[in-house]
Amino acid sequence: MKLSSGLGVCVLFGLGSACSDDGGDAQAVPKLVPVKGVAAVFNDAVTGRIADATVSVLEHPEMQLTTGADGLFSFDGLHEGEDVTLVLEHADYPLIQTGTHTLPPGGIDDLTFQVPSKPIYDLLASVVAVTPDPSRCQLVTTITRKGGTILEPGAHGEAGVTVALAPELPAEHGPIYFNANVIPEKALTESSEDGGVLFVNAAPGEYVLSGEKSGATLGDVRFKCRAGVLVNASPPRGMNVL
Repeated sequence: MKLSSGLGVCVLFGLGSACSDDGGDAQAVPKLVPVKGVAAVFNDAVTGRIADATVSVLEHPEMQLTTGADGLFSFDGLHEGEDVTLVLEHADYPLIQTGTHTLPPGGIDDLTFQVPSKPIYDLLASVVAVTPDPSRCQLVTTITRKGGTILEPGAHGEAGVTVALAPELPAEHGPIYFNANVIPEKALTESSEDGGVLFVNAAPGEYVLSGEKSGATLGDVRFKCRAGVLVNASPPRGMNVL
């Protein structure tokens, strides 16, 4: 039996029963949407930009580009409703990726990399007395107040939030909250106005981070943890007050 052209499109995109076999499937085909953003320096996100970095799409490794002096990146050809994780590679920075996002209608135009230099990465590891295990990953996000962004001066975090990771890790892996001076401090039991929180040496796999604060609703964060990778779900696409 010859497939109709419409059903062929459904098979191509793996939509299955979402499409009819009478050609009436035009609305079921996912729309193409963009993913745009900027690669910023961890300790100077307002003006610091990472040029000459290779940015790729984890789920579509053939899609990659090189950032210019402005640190900007823009991908087209991705489909609404699919998961997207971006990866940044540069000789001066640790291998890093964003959180994982399901593309909404219209795509994403504000995805950020907030990347520490290798010396600062090593310094932060020494502060928390952890040696990054190359067979595991490091997970970071910023719990961000409503409207907060790393691209403007000043603190942008939401204080007083406690987080939980699923699947759960042993307590020695975190959470480790950053204090108001942007230093990870193991003694803290909730977020500061910086909003940063860290889990160290997590086993590869997929994780979901949730947050809790009385009177506030917070969005979850999804991580795809891969060996040897720093995963930073940075503002405004980290954990946000909704």
